[in-house]
Amino acid sequence: MELPVSFPLAANESQRLEALDRSGLVDTAPEAAFDRLTWLASQNLHMPVALMTLLTPTRQWFKSRQGLKLTQTPRSWAFCNHTVLQKDVFAVNDLSRETLFADNPAVANPPNFRFYAGAPIVDPDGFALGSLCVIDYQPRALDATQAQTLLALAELVSDEVRLRAVNRQWRWACDRLERLA
Repeated sequence: MELPVSFPLAANESQRLEALDRSGLVDTAPEAAFDRLTWLASQNLHMPVALMTLLTPTRQWFKSRQGLKLTQTPRSWAFCNHTVLQKDVFAVNDLSRETLFADNPAVANPPNFRFYAGAPIVDPDGFALGSLCVIDYQPRALDATQAQTLLALAELVSDEVRLRAVNRQWRWACDRLERLA
């Protein structure tokens, strides 16, 4: 028996989770390439928190993080559940005033997040694995240039994910050739 879920799921959620598993990124060590991109998001958008999130069936795990000590949250807390359902930036100017988010533990209790904006991180097959997001403790809004910056940085994170997939395939092909030789 499946339990009801308290967050939206992609129509292709099982394939999305398979793609996440194929990525090999969950529960891996920090990587400078991803850390540079979350740092750039935080600095360029003047946000105290920037995260590279990956959404598993039960949790939101942070592959990279700036300005937050938590390494993961329950998936039910993830604003990114909404981000992975689209191709563009998903933003909420004041989380505490939105019915969907006002009771979220990260909004109603410390750390008391107020602003969220995220853009999907996409694998080589087009599956949204998670997001690059920025968070603030104050309500705010992104202007068009800031939204474009966040989307461009998320595309760079997606490029890094794709590079890792190509690298894994290349290593697999080299190993196979070596065994055949």
